[in-house]
Amino acid sequence: MAHAQTGATPQRLLLIHHPCGSSSLGNGRWWPTGGTTGWAASPLLSSFTDGKIASLQNSMVVLQGITCPRNQNWLGDAHGSGFLGMITPPVKDVGPTSWPQSSSATPSTRADPNSKTITASDQSVDQLFLNQIPALRGAPCPFPSVQLTASTESSDQSNDLHALKVTSYAKGSGSSQPTPLWAQSSPAIAFMDYFGSAMTGMTTSQIARAASENKSVLDFAAGGLSSLQSQVPASQLPKVQSHLAAIRQLEMSLAASAAAPACTPPSFPAGPLSPAPGVFSAPSGQGGFTNVGLLDTQTYPMWLQHKEIIKTLFTCDLTRVVSFSFAYGNSGIHFDGGVLTDPALSGKYLDPNGDPISDPDGHHDISHLQGGDAVDAQYIIDKYYCDMTAGLLAEMAATQDVGGGSLLDNTLVVYWTEVSDGNAHGAVDMPLLVFGGKFLKLNGGSYLQLGNPSTNSQFPPTGHYAKGPPPYASDFWVTTAQAWGYSALTNYGDPMWNTGAINGIYG
Repeated sequence: MAHAQTGATPQRLLLIHHPCGSSSLGNGRWWPTGGTTGWAASPLLSSFTDGKIASLQNSMVVLQGITCPRNQNWLGDAHGSGFLGMITPPVKDVGPTSWPQSSSATPSTRADPNSKTITASDQSVDQLFLNQIPALRGAPCPFPSVQLTASTESSDQSNDLHALKVTSYAKGSGSSQPTPLWAQSSPAIAFMDYFGSAMTGMTTSQIARAASENKSVLDFAAGGLSSLQSQVPASQLPKVQSHLAAIRQLEMSLAASAAAPACTPPSFPAGPLSPAPGVFSAPSGQGGFTNVGLLDTQTYPMWLQHKEIIKTLFTCDLTRVVSFSFAYGNSGIHFDGGVLTDPALSGKYLDPNGDPISDPDGHHDISHLQGGDAVDAQYIIDKYYCDMTAGLLAEMAATQDVGGGSLLDNTLVVYWTEVSDGNAHGAVDMPLLVFGGKFLKLNGGSYLQLGNPSTNSQFPPTGHYAKGPPPYASDFWVTTAQAWGYSALTNYGDPMWNTGAINGIYG
């Protein structure tokens, strides 16, 4: 109703992270074929285009050639470095210790080549945009931003390994380090946090009645003003007519609001999930955690509920900025005997050879090519994450938004990961997809092959580089900021990782 009164159409930002990169970048399974337009989707990207889940080709941009702005020789866990490089301001290369370290880091952890205590130098891009782009703050929205995850590993703060898990950082006070904004994994807690007190509980009929009552008042006012037109001096008629036009516009907005989805909490037949905490152990000398809890079979039901929570948060304008992560960088989620045993998924996921997943390892280990068919197993995991994301975006595209357009039209969605090739912890050719964003004139339907082809060929995603070729993720964020009207942002992070706006993403 607030939107109906202002006639404003919301603008939103949704960042969706999937872990461990992909092992499918060089085998024709990820990148499309063809030119800038009219391209044919790869087996993985067909999730978004073939109509079985979504038909979003004209609402998406595929970016090939983006480099994560980090030196692969810096100290610090490679997945954590990828997180920091992709969504926080990249730091200047001053040698191996370029990443800031958490204030709680011990001397031994600071010197660890795989240190998990590296941290962000400043607020993450979602928080920067929230603070600098007025349209993202709403009127204001009850919750400035929301962080969610379908992995209890990702919300486990007992070890404070936020570099591997956190996808959003708030600006620190004064000179203090930025604050990690830990994601909520429990749909039950998220449900109570966001809908326990903020929701109006209005039904569709109640919204329609309110709109009707407001309209009747406006009609009465318009009638009085119409009779007034014959009584006012000719010089004042333009003011009266302008006022009438404004009333008619407001009536139209109210009518649109009545037809929009009801602003009610999502309905879960068995109630929102309250997942049991996973039991994690960190083997000495290993970078990841081994999950021996219930996470493997919980993550898919958790995602289904978080998906509904995200849509409702946007529909009801409770927030305009959401960061979601399927799992953290060293994800131990098991798909063989875990996620894909869910009755709704069982037998559905096959590799390009028509075979089901048969690798019992966790996702992080599979990304390092462990197991007998790790490449095909990675493909199936990639396909699962693409399908889940495509399902959400298809539902957003089918949901009418207040003020016109769909939820997807009025949301810029960035689908990202922290490394390119999972085995090499690659920093080049990051598989980055962008959706929606009609208000930014996103050039939907584009496949942009960026950089210099001859140079790019010297930097395959399976390599190890001090500095990969431009453009960088920081260039993407600057380009997006400027398209959004935040023209003051000309560099994101250190200038060495900024090479200018990227042409072709926005009109």
